[in-house]
Amino acid sequence: MLPGMKWRIAGALIALVMTGFVAAAEEASPLSPADLKKILTFVNTIGSKQTFPAPMAENLGLSKDTKQDLSVVSIVTNDHRIFFCRSDLDASDYIIWVIGSDKKSSSMFVTHEDLKLSRALYMRNETIPQVQNTGDPQVEANYKKALAGLAADLHKTKSQ
Repeated sequence: MLPGMKWRIAGALIALVMTGFVAAAEEASPLSPADLKKILTFVNTIGSKQTFPAPMAENLGLSKDTKQDLSVVSIVTNDHRIFFCRSDLDASDYIIWVIGSDKKSSSMFVTHEDLKLSRALYMRNETIPQVQNTGDPQVEANYKKALAGLAADLHKTKSQ
């Protein structure tokens, strides 16, 4: 082997390992499985029923029926900006609804127990909801921010 070749190979291996750690850290959800379990306990005990009129279930990809209403059981953060909803159509479907700071817009994110984003909608007052690309970095960042908001509220509530 040429002089210095071992160091280059070792450096390349370290870079590969570090890239894997960074990628894993980026994909980690701000909401842990234990946090999700606690939120679902709140949903089951103090959650309130709410209905989104048709075609919201279809827009969110939760029904193929354009006339299907979407009934959910939901809880909300203390600041009333992030709602966590469990669908009554399928209890394994969760919707995270974030009210925009302007109170004229909102986003809805569909997820499941794995907390992977499966569908996203953006809504503005008096306009048709827009399906968003779940692979878009900004959509992913907004989703993770919503999860972080839920986790922060949960941990703040526990410590009070």
